[in-house]
Amino acid sequence: MAALRLPREGRQLGLLLAATGMFLVSTDSLFIRIADADGWTIAFMSSVWSTPIMWCIAVRSLGRDLPERFNRHRGPLLASSLLGSASMTAFVTAVTKTDVANVVAIIAAAPIFAAVIARVALGERAAPRTWRAIAATIAGILVIVGGSLSGDGLSGNLLALFAICCFGANLSIWRRSPDLSRMLLVALTATFTMLATAVPANPSSLDRNALLATLAMGSLFGPAARFCMSMATRYAPPAEVSLFTPVETVCATVWVWLWFDEVPPTATFVGAAIVLTAVTYGVTGPAAEVAPTPPLHT
Repeated sequence: MAALRLPREGRQLGLLLAATGMFLVSTDSLFIRIADADGWTIAFMSSVWSTPIMWCIAVRSLGRDLPERFNRHRGPLLASSLLGSASMTAFVTAVTKTDVANVVAIIAAAPIFAAVIARVALGERAAPRTWRAIAATIAGILVIVGGSLSGDGLSGNLLALFAICCFGANLSIWRRSPDLSRMLLVALTATFTMLATAVPANPSSLDRNALLATLAMGSLFGPAARFCMSMATRYAPPAEVSLFTPVETVCATVWVWLWFDEVPPTATFVGAAIVLTAVTYGVTGPAAEVAPTPPLHT
């Protein structure tokens, strides 16, 4: 029996990084629910834990080249970091204002935003197979959510929509600037998040469980997830990378189910099956059909 070999380069590595990143980021909803605090405070504390760790890693990784790497890509780094900070803060706040299922369902619409933004900003066309997978993915999400997007939690739903718009724009920035230092990017994102949420945050309101939840979210799962997602676009088009956002939709629902004993309805299982089938379809098949040659960026 042949040994399982993980891809080391190319599109398959990009897809593996995307799947891993979305699996890790799916824990964010669980940690936010455990923290049971307002979005500003959770975002602030998670970035407080993340900022020194990521800067230590960035400095150790880049050494004396850090200033030069920053100056070389100053514009994309700052734009991407600000978008990442806005996306994270909006997502965290959204989870505190509406059901987790609502938020992660909206997040699953990322393929639409990523494909459109990549087409407009990069001239990068998504393959027909990718568009068919996107359509099936949206159908699966609609099955999961049903009519829950109406009624209460409108502000949370709108924040989730804003978060995914920022994420889609970031995918295109990462694709257009593959030489961006991902460590530096994650460190800057954490710093901007900490600065943006410092005033409205109230860390004294957090209990022990909340502190541990933000510690796990900010020092391990969050940075690792964002590093994987930003690296994925070096090897795969944004539309394909974003196809893995439904992994978060399914996994986040499972985490809340297991931790809080919230049993999802039958529609969730049916929709999850559709979503996973659509993702599998979207990233498999003849290479020429699923991965058209991207345009050159000058």
